Amino acid sequence: HPFIAPYLVEPSDAENWLVAGIEPFETDDELYLSEHADRDALTPLLHTKWSGDARGFVEHDWTSGPDQHLVMYLRELGQGAVLYNTLGHCRGHYDMVPAMPYYPKIERGSWEQPAYFELLRRSLRWARGLDA
Repeated sequence: HPFIAPYLVEPSDAENWLVAGIEPFETDDELYLSEHADRDALTPLLHTKWSGDARGFVEHDWTSGPDQHLVMYLRELGQGAVLYNTLGHCRGHYDMVPAMPYYPKIERGSWEQPAYFELLRRSLRWARGLDA
């Protein structure tokens, strides 16, 4: 992932009840960059656009290829499915040990966004087998 910085999260499938009515929102969260082995098997729900260098990681060069990255998606698997949401990274004073003994700032990331709580509520309904 690149350094934590604000980015815009947008619905990919505005008709899907899991994200219907969720307006694009900016969040200050950890952006996960992923290559998907079977991208066509995924149902994108939220995405962002980013291109650049994720310094410090083996796979750091993200300057070529698609700049759209999935933030939330569904993956059907047999008689079940997986709902994956990359948002929710937080960091407190002692989360950087041993890199540093005390991190001066508490970062709540997407937990500061009302849309994130709505996404969590809907995800829990989905996990219980409910819809809309």
